[in-house]
Amino acid sequence: MIEVTLSEDEQALCREVAMSRYSTSRELGLTQLRIDTSEMNVELLGAQGELVFAKVFDLEDPKDNLGSDGGVDYIIQETTIDVKTASKPNYKLLFRSLKAFKATIGVLVVKVNDNTFKLVGWSTLKQFAELSQPLGKGGFTLEQSQLRPIEELWKRLTIKRLKNA
Repeated sequence: MIEVTLSEDEQALCREVAMSRYSTSRELGLTQLRIDTSEMNVELLGAQGELVFAKVFDLEDPKDNLGSDGGVDYIIQETTIDVKTASKPNYKLLFRSLKAFKATIGVLVVKVNDNTFKLVGWSTLKQFAELSQPLGKGGFTLEQSQLRPIEELWKRLTIKRLKNA
């Protein structure tokens, strides 16, 4: 696991991205899939997780994806990545259905406290489909212990990026 603490400026960026995404989604009539105390909290949590991933993998900051990202948050050398952020440290990697896992890789980021997050691990679609468990209310989850180490993904993608530079 890799732990990242966001600065106040980075948190402000996340709030700005979350507000923009929230406004765009409402204008397009899109609804939240996750329930929280506020729909803005869902957008903020997603932007925070994406920024944590971007910092570790040296990528651009998250942007307003004009309503929906289509299941892909980042692309690194033709590898598509969907970053999922959980509000509690013990949560699992979750997709609402197997068809909702559209990227090559799913990454789990968990919130430790208001400013600190952990990149827990990652899974391929194949691994997720084979090992995940269905939820009673719909969706599929994969335990943190079944995820591959995030350091392995960083190494793989960095080598791939350097070979193609």
